[in-house]
Amino acid sequence: MTAVDCQKLKLGKTVDLNSSEVSYTRLTSVKVAVCNGKHKKLGICGAAGRSSFLAPIKAMEASKTTAYANGQVKGVERDSAGDVLTKDCSGFTDKTTVQMSTIGNSSNIVWHNCSVSKIDRQGLLNQKGCVIWITGLSGSGKSTLACALSRSLHSRGKLSYILDGDNCRHGLNRDLSFKAEDRAENIRRIGEVAKLFADAGLISIASLISPFRQDRDSCRALLPEGDFIEVYMDVPVQVCETRDPKGLYKLARAGKIKGFTGVDDPYEPPLNAEIVLQQSEEMCDSPAVLAEIVVSFLETKGYLEA
Repeated sequence: MTAVDCQKLKLGKTVDLNSSEVSYTRLTSVKVAVCNGKHKKLGICGAAGRSSFLAPIKAMEASKTTAYANGQVKGVERDSAGDVLTKDCSGFTDKTTVQMSTIGNSSNIVWHNCSVSKIDRQGLLNQKGCVIWITGLSGSGKSTLACALSRSLHSRGKLSYILDGDNCRHGLNRDLSFKAEDRAENIRRIGEVAKLFADAGLISIASLISPFRQDRDSCRALLPEGDFIEVYMDVPVQVCETRDPKGLYKLARAGKIKGFTGVDDPYEPPLNAEIVLQQSEEMCDSPAVLAEIVVSFLETKGYLEA
């Protein structure tokens, strides 16, 4: 192909497309030759070429309208007839009315559906997404059970993820204290994340004290019937205090921690937990044995296959 004198991007030097070293400088109007691997000169990018190339983009920008009143969405995409185009995974394809919502303090928001559904993801993983909510006093063995359960599921080729109360306070909930309102928000956030993981097809294992029934029930209400599995670690406070892995009971008894669940703050046991794991000073099963009880429940309910 013969060289074409035209306005092009200044690349600083002739570019070999097979070379990994390409340097770029500021865009300007100069003459330059762009070569392929056989040093044949390629392309046309003069003013007319650029105008032709950018025409579709400019047309798309021109089709955008901006609404400022009446609760309409800003930057709505419309077709040539003025109909609103809603987004899906493949772009703007469907003519329909945008359903605006106000949730909490968020207004003018739209739920975007995707052609890949929860059922599709579950089929890919060959399991069903759910939330296993492990609740109990500090020292009852919640985190230990969560890890044993995750290991057991992993050995069966099942994908799970643990949302541990303390772990989440290292990042997601690092801005929350242990005041009553912050503890409720801590549970709410973890419940929402657990819901997303279950929707992704994972077996989400939430492990946190969550002392109040109302908070746990609110998390249950986020999921379809049966997908929230409450596991109650029924361990007497005397046993938990004997273990005291973090030394928190000792600090609470000394008055250095206020509002500690089981000492000077209440714990409300579940009334209808799907699984109750009882332990005492005389009877204390290993974490592996307790994990198998939960796994057996999941197998019976069909969560370990799509």
